[in-house]
Formats: sequence, C-alpha cells, structure tokens
Amino acid sequence: METIAVYWESKIRIYGLVKQTGLSLSTLVFPIDKLAYWGRQIALLGRTGRGFEMVSLQPLAHSSMQFCLLLAENDQEILPLLEKELIDDDTVSLQTVTPVELIYLHGPHFQDRYGIAEAALAPLRRRNIAILATGCSGTSVFLVVHENMAEMAAACLTETFVI
Repeated sequence: METIAVYWESKIRIYGLVKQTGLSLSTLVFPIDKLAYWGRQIALLGRTGRGFEMVSLQPLAHSSMQFCLLLAENDQEILPLLEKELIDDDTVSLQTVTPVELIYLHGPHFQDRYGIAEAALAPLRRRNIAILATGCSGTSVFLVVHENMAEMAAACLTETFVI
C-alpha cells in the first residue's frame, strides 16, 4: 500500500522576502564541449576572495551552456578575469547588465513541494515584469529583475506568498 500526500496552501507561507539593489548580472554562454575548461576558470574566481549573490548554470537548446553570475557592486573587479579568457574565442560570449536587482524568497520545504517556481513567476508574468535570471535551491528562489523593479515585483509576489 502506498500513501501519497499533497500539501497545498492558497497563499504560500515563506520565512522572508529580501530585496537587494546595485547588483550586476553577467551571463557567459559557451559551447557545451568547453564545460570542463570554463568550470576550471569559474572555480578560479573563488580564489579572488570576492563573493557573489547568485550563480546558475543551465544547458541551452543549441548545445551551449549558460552561466549566470550575480555580483554586488564592490565585487565586480572579478569580471576582467572572465573577459581575458574570451580573447580570440568567438564561440563564447559574455554579457553584463548593470544595475539589476534581486528578490530572494526563502520558504519552508520548497524542495518538497511542486509549483513553487510557477507561483513566483506567474504574478510577475501577469504584470509584464521581465525576469533576467532565476535560480532555485532547496528552500530558496532567486529572481533577478531590472533596476527599479524589485519593489513592484515584491508587491506582485504578495498575491501568492505571505511572510
């Protein structure tokens, strides 16, 4: 005998919603066959002692990988380390959007429940708020938006989330 339980809330309870401003989003796109090389280069960034607010890596439809790195203003000096690796390689691109803002949701048992990402993205789509990058990790959801949009996005999220 198997028991299946589904947990559902009309408004999803979260522990907190944090907004950060003055950030920079860098997106590196490279061929999937260069994953090991770029993995080593990105790992070297850790040796700089500089931090990041969010990092994500995902495959793209055309045999490429997309690496997103969200940095605080005072940590952006690590970007030249990535840029120097781009010289003479037209298969790799690096794009930076600055300033951007981050909304960070932290909730109980997000990893055990379906529909959390959709609950976060749907109200933003209804208001045509562009999402530049997202990331989910266990009990956290990260949403990167354009400058001056975090307040509006956070207000939209109260449709589906309650602290």
